[in-house]
Amino acid sequence: MQGLAVWLTASRTRALIGAAGLAFLALLLPFGPWLPGALIALLALGGSRPLEDWVATLVAGATIGGWLLLAGAGPVPALLVALVLVVPALLLGRLLARGGSLNLAFQLATLAALLGLVGVHVVLADPPGVWRPFLERLAAELDQVAAVMSNVGSGRRPQDANLVEASAAQMWGVVTWLLLLNTMVTVFVGLYWSGVLARSARLGPAFRALAAGKTLAVMAVAVTGLSLVFHWSLAADAAWVFLGAFVLQGLAVLHAARAGMGVSGAWLGVTYVLLFLPFTTLFVQGVLAAVGFVDNWFPLRARMKV
Repeated sequence: MQGLAVWLTASRTRALIGAAGLAFLALLLPFGPWLPGALIALLALGGSRPLEDWVATLVAGATIGGWLLLAGAGPVPALLVALVLVVPALLLGRLLARGGSLNLAFQLATLAALLGLVGVHVVLADPPGVWRPFLERLAAELDQVAAVMSNVGSGRRPQDANLVEASAAQMWGVVTWLLLLNTMVTVFVGLYWSGVLARSARLGPAFRALAAGKTLAVMAVAVTGLSLVFHWSLAADAAWVFLGAFVLQGLAVLHAARAGMGVSGAWLGVTYVLLFLPFTTLFVQGVLAAVGFVDNWFPLRARMKV
């Protein structure tokens, strides 16, 4: 990672190649959408700037949008995907460069994600309906694979329709949470790279202090109540965003415990592994979110020697 940061900022040509190349890899690698944003955040943060951050944003956005169009996506989806993968990194990077804290960037990104959900529910008459065709095709393909593997024939099972409907009802919330996560990863990596170039620890101390704050915690309680009592789809989607925000704060608390109390790094590694295993993801997310939520009211890190 250190060598890549040095290479990308060595010249304007390399930065341009990096912006286009990382944008291309963002569409190929399963966990790669953060790559172009990380470079943009690094350039926005200053230091060694062979290329203006807005130029890198244009190059990366055009690369992502162009490849999506070639792959058969419509112009509107291609434009939206390109925007959400590169513009937040530019804005938050500039915010940090002007003296803003990582906490402020995190809180603004969470609020922006929530406002995006509000916009989706205002503009679309049936928000879950956008995802139904995609989920139905996915269910059909999985049925075909299962049929081939079991050699018992194909055909939709009766419960598939209910599963598709339930999944579609949650998709906007899940996707928005993943976009928030991607945005914050771009900022984390950009901040880490800028620290590497400046030979100072910039990410570690800032991440260990990461907090959503009491305002977002109160909003989360209200949104969860609306979702449970009134079954309001917007509130249910927003609950996913709050879950993701508190998961990140829970991880920050865990990193602070390792730094301040000497907690074994093995526990930290196991937590990350379990966080991405399908059978343990929901449980680990729930525990981390609970820790992050409680930390807003009873600061756990204040009791640690960080």
